[in-house]
Amino acid sequence: MGVTPVALTEPETQHFAPSQATQAINLGMLMQPNLELLDQASPELILTSPSFMHAASRFPAATVERLTPYSPDDEANSWQRMTRFTRNLGHLIGEDPRAEQLIQEAEAHLYSLRARLSGQQTPPLLVVRLMDHHHARVFGQNSLFHGALEELGLTNAWQGPDNHWGMTLVTIDELMNIDARLVILESPYATSAIREQFTANGIWQHLPSIRRGDAIYLPATFSHFGALPSAYHFADILVDALTTP
Repeated sequence: MGVTPVALTEPETQHFAPSQATQAINLGMLMQPNLELLDQASPELILTSPSFMHAASRFPAATVERLTPYSPDDEANSWQRMTRFTRNLGHLIGEDPRAEQLIQEAEAHLYSLRARLSGQQTPPLLVVRLMDHHHARVFGQNSLFHGALEELGLTNAWQGPDNHWGMTLVTIDELMNIDARLVILESPYATSAIREQFTANGIWQHLPSIRRGDAIYLPATFSHFGALPSAYHFADILVDALTTP
């Protein structure tokens, strides 16, 4: 929305323009933010997830608001939750018009990406993050990925349960019989490519998509648990992969 926060946790994992990220104080890890640096930043408003409200008493004197695009009790679909989150955020920071503009731009952009896929037969997609040689995170209906896939007119192959973050941890055995094309999210922190770590050896190579050679590897240069900017960026690089011969 064009507003640079005075401080952020883990700015390197967010989809910000570099100039915005470098201007903000890096508070370190999301789970253990540096409260001394936060106090030095003297913020007027602190935005936090409901999961971290237990730490609010340790925050410096400021208005603390909780908001999240994820809720276990919310019956709206994931795209609706992301747009509502964007409106709530825009209202809290006094940028209602920019919030609406961001939503309109995201929806228009995904519509244009959907047009690029018109006439292309795309099988259901299974979005995963490989965790080790036997386990993966699979992203379901509550995830931002599901919302982006729906906006693109694509099908999420994972019909099993997921948590309020939109993911579930499964064993490779649970993926063997799912007829889908794998979308594998590669960690930006990995020292070697995912395909070298997991799929070259072991039972991962027996997954149908790996055996066919049609798995898509996407650099996860966005938050898996973000909102519209992350969904926008995911959709961009996914459609590029789907339309590149």
